[in-house]
Amino acid sequence: MRTISYILFVIMLQSCVGYNPKEIFTPLISNYKPDCTVPPAQVELLFEVEPINFKYERVGLIEVQAEYTGSEPDQLKKLCTLAQSKCCDAVIGVKKGYVTREMGLVFTNEPNQTYQAVSFSGIAVKKME
Repeated sequence: MRTISYILFVIMLQSCVGYNPKEIFTPLISNYKPDCTVPPAQVELLFEVEPINFKYERVGLIEVQAEYTGSEPDQLKKLCTLAQSKCCDAVIGVKKGYVTREMGLVFTNEPNQTYQAVSFSGIAVKKME
């Protein structure tokens, strides 16, 4: 049993970096903890040039950075999923940008590769009725 645990530990150490999307949430409300029992069914995305026709409460800044093979539609879905996990039903001021990320294997002699990843960011909000 100990040998199996050791082998699993070594495999975990040989993990990859930069191959997964990076999700960032910065709360704008002190000590914010999502408190919805049922997350919103749908998240509305409003890009930076679109008008906002509703009142809202700002919850946090969110950003999703793509993995090496990430597609833009997948990143927008991840942005919505991140907003839902914070009990938000809209993301306003959505911007598309690019960030430099690294990818490679941990504990190898091969240097990490850098790449330009698409990034979507915005302000996660709760609509007020």
